Amino acid sequence: MTLAMDILDIHTHHDSPHPLEAILNISPEKLQSRLEKHCYSVGIHPWDIHADVLERQWNEIVSAASDANILALGETGLDKCCSTPLEIQQQVFERHILLSEQIQKPLIIHCVHSNAELIKLKQQFHPTVPWIIHGFRGKQELAKEFLRHHFYLSFGEHYQNSAACAVPASSLFIETDESLVDIHTLYEQMSDVRKVPVAELVKDIRQNIESVFENHNYVTKFS
Repeated sequence: MTLAMDILDIHTHHDSPHPLEAILNISPEKLQSRLEKHCYSVGIHPWDIHADVLERQWNEIVSAASDANILALGETGLDKCCSTPLEIQQQVFERHILLSEQIQKPLIIHCVHSNAELIKLKQQFHPTVPWIIHGFRGKQELAKEFLRHHFYLSFGEHYQNSAACAVPASSLFIETDESLVDIHTLYEQMSDVRKVPVAELVKDIRQNIESVFENHNYVTKFS
């Protein structure tokens, strides 16, 4: 089945042959060489926190964050499998939270074994912009817990079907992340898992995209 080319992949690390259908995640170091035809998310990943370059990285993000081509901050977040101390990760993550509130752009979040800490931060900051957990692979129970705290969940190539089915259409996104599987194939797979027509899934997720990214000229860029 051929899907319409207006589907958006909200998180990828690969240049898309159709740039306007994907948000390309880049590191601060690549900001100055970015191509204007792309839309981006930019942030400091927990794995990439290094004291000697942190301030330079952060200043680059702050300088560019209001650019119309940057639709979201991230990926950023918390990862207990990372060598960076969790306290330092949280400090960097909190910078992203405050900046996202200032410029009113959503957060794309990397969360590994840090669910309680992430929920606690959301309760602490009461964000007005959406928080999106990318690459969600958790169980149905965890999905429901995040949904109770008003997170969006984005699913990539690998996930638990029961969790994907537990997410209401209004809180759902799809992404390729590091996968080389085409985004259209992932939509087809999710439509099979959720037992809904592909066209209905596309419509629902486009509505979410318009809602979450409405402050960033999504309709103008992608319609």
